[in-house]
Amino acid sequence: MSDINMEKFAVSDFVPERYVKELARSCVGGEELQQQKVKIEGLAEETANALKKNVYENYMQFIETATEISHLEAEMYKLSHLLSDQRTVLTTLSQASILGNDNALSRESLDNHDLEAERVEEERRNKLNLITEKVEGCMNLLDVPDRNLLHEGDLLEIDAEENTALQRMHVYLFNDCLMLTSWISNRRGPMRYKFQTSYPISTLAVVNVRDLGTVKQAFKVLAFPDTRVFQCNSLAIKKDWLDKFESAKKMHIEKETLKQKKKDSTDKPKPEMLESPSLSVEEIPSPQITPLPDWLADVIEELDVLIVERHFQKTYDLMTTAQKTLNTEEFKNHPQRADILKKIDQKQKALTEILLKELDVTHNWSPRGGLRSSRHPVQILNKFNMTSQACELFLDICSHTVKAHVKGVQLEGSILSYVKQVGDVFFCSLSDALIEFTTLFPKNKVSSFIVWASMQLRILMSQIIKQVFTPQCALDSILNCVQSLRQQCELFCEFGLDLRFQMNSCLRTPIIKALKEYKEKVVDSMKTKVSEDKWTPVNLHTKVGTNKFLLQMTDLGLNLTKYVINETWVDLSSSTIWFVQSVLTLQTIGLKIVTKDMMDVVDECIYAIYNARLMLSVGNDTSYSQKNYKFLLDIVMPLLLRSYKEEVGYENEKLMGLAKKYGVNVAPPKKSNITKYTSNEYL
Repeated sequence: MSDINMEKFAVSDFVPERYVKELARSCVGGEELQQQKVKIEGLAEETANALKKNVYENYMQFIETATEISHLEAEMYKLSHLLSDQRTVLTTLSQASILGNDNALSRESLDNHDLEAERVEEERRNKLNLITEKVEGCMNLLDVPDRNLLHEGDLLEIDAEENTALQRMHVYLFNDCLMLTSWISNRRGPMRYKFQTSYPISTLAVVNVRDLGTVKQAFKVLAFPDTRVFQCNSLAIKKDWLDKFESAKKMHIEKETLKQKKKDSTDKPKPEMLESPSLSVEEIPSPQITPLPDWLADVIEELDVLIVERHFQKTYDLMTTAQKTLNTEEFKNHPQRADILKKIDQKQKALTEILLKELDVTHNWSPRGGLRSSRHPVQILNKFNMTSQACELFLDICSHTVKAHVKGVQLEGSILSYVKQVGDVFFCSLSDALIEFTTLFPKNKVSSFIVWASMQLRILMSQIIKQVFTPQCALDSILNCVQSLRQQCELFCEFGLDLRFQMNSCLRTPIIKALKEYKEKVVDSMKTKVSEDKWTPVNLHTKVGTNKFLLQMTDLGLNLTKYVINETWVDLSSSTIWFVQSVLTLQTIGLKIVTKDMMDVVDECIYAIYNARLMLSVGNDTSYSQKNYKFLLDIVMPLLLRSYKEEVGYENEKLMGLAKKYGVNVAPPKKSNITKYTSNEYL
């Protein structure tokens, strides 16, 4: 059997069916076929990983290529405008007359030209006034002298994330801005639309949206920090909108180019000044200022592209590099320095707004990205001296992440398994948040994380308490759940944050309530058990049942082997056995579940149960009841006192007082045989 490699599958005439038949013929047995299957699957996985790696590598090249294309497109627009200017100049020169008679404009033609210009201006003003009358709260459209309406129409706004319809819009496209208005449902008078917002053409980028599902004939408007999607009624309307946007963009670029040319021409020194004989040596102008590098001259446009493409780290690096370069001695006195620095500050404010919205959990945030997705925005905000805002937003993200992870745990099976899963998920999420927090923020912000973690623990404990501490839940189940939570909290201490005190403070009230409810339940049931007791030995019917009962009592610390009669009978009444199980369970579980500040609650519960039981035995004079009464005093009570002292280290004062009241002889602790010395000379 030949080995499997990529060369066999890479040939042009490879036929899968024939290869499978040859493989089945050459393999001996199903085990060998299974081995070949595993090898082929491994080869497929390696190929898939290689393809993914290539896609990721080429994706960044694609982004860089798109950026270069956008730069080339802007250069082509500039070249086209320069060519059109040269063509206009050449046409004017060709039509000019040296004598000034043949091609001279008549007075009548000049008057007609002025009338035509006035008519066009009047028509423009009427259009803008009509729009102002239709739109409620509209901005003053006549503030800009050369503002013209290029296109208008009804569009349906789509949610950028969910692809669901949001609202019906009426959109106006001017040569300098885009105005968005919404329909007024209960309109009165001429007002039909309500002004929402407007975006300058210089900050707009329009992107075609591919048809997907119910979203068809749509395009996306990128105006940082907003991203809005609009759907058209037909493909022709969509094409018309895209063409108008492109025309508006071209007009804006041409206008800015003309402004820059005029500014450059006015900034150039006049040569006559140097030729004037009246100027002294000291009055001669300084040499021409060094021009800005190409990357620094185009830094504002490059920042716009990087922000739209969401390359936040590159945007920050380019900002800092440009600011450092402009603050050097070479460009410190450059006339364009102040203007570029002002625009960079504006881009910095826009970038911070985008980063803050990126970290805002109320704005299209999803826990699937994890905490690492917020690492770069937080780091950039820290560099902008916005650590407090970044810390607050990051902790909000951590809160929603923990909530989403805990909510994903389903209440299935026993309550103990649910508590274990919830505890694991919660403390794992907390440890991830702590590691990421210490990586992103300085040490002086750790206190805010501690406060946040304590609050999250209280929220979790309030949910668990509602599930665990219920009247239907047994005391041993409560103990198992509490021990599981304490164990997980203790493991979390290895990360350097101890939340055990906060957890115990949350558990204090429900534990005390559970112990007192158990005491009241036992005391209430005790009267019925004692009154209905027949005061006869208990028959467990089978030897297996007897052994199981003896094992349960041994786990509670009481050996009843000598009370077994004829293998299946226990020489104690049913009420006595029930009481012994109840009081031993209370002390065993109570000492494990409470902390040192709750020991008085356990003492009070044990005393109340035992005192109530002894009070019920006082009036019963039957011989068998007195035998059980003596068993409770001579066997069970000393056992409780001994186990209490072994567990805690000191006596149960209340139970000890009850024992003295009923004349119980409690054996003193055995003296140690180790010799004690009063001095240390023998050590």
